[in-house]
Amino acid sequence: MTERALKAVLIIIAAYHVALGVLALVAPGTFFEEIGRYGVENTHYVGDVGAFTLAFGIAVGVAAVRPAWRAPVLWLGAAWYALHAVNHAFDTDEARSEGRGWADTLLIAFGAFAAAWLARVSERLRGGGSEQAP
Repeated sequence: MTERALKAVLIIIAAYHVALGVLALVAPGTFFEEIGRYGVENTHYVGDVGAFTLAFGIAVGVAAVRPAWRAPVLWLGAAWYALHAVNHAFDTDEARSEGRGWADTLLIAFGAFAAAWLARVSERLRGGGSEQAP
């Protein structure tokens, strides 16, 4: 992946997380009903999720223009998404349907792998990977 392509991907990831975070903060009921319908609705906790998600989106946005931020922010995102997937795996029966619960879990797990892969790409582009450029 080129520097330009990575920057574009990071901008898309940042925009997604900023939009999702703002939705959870501004309209927690809508977020719960349309996206995060697990268990009993608690708008305070939905707002907390929005704050974390918005902060991550802002950090990824900064990382898009500050290459030194990329790998650390993406590794943090990989850990967040991996732990999030584990949490979802235990609560698949609390989703709208068990199929939706497993689909959410797998998509979140994919997010963890994608963030880890992008972190490795970032490291390679900065010369910090195990392979050294010729």
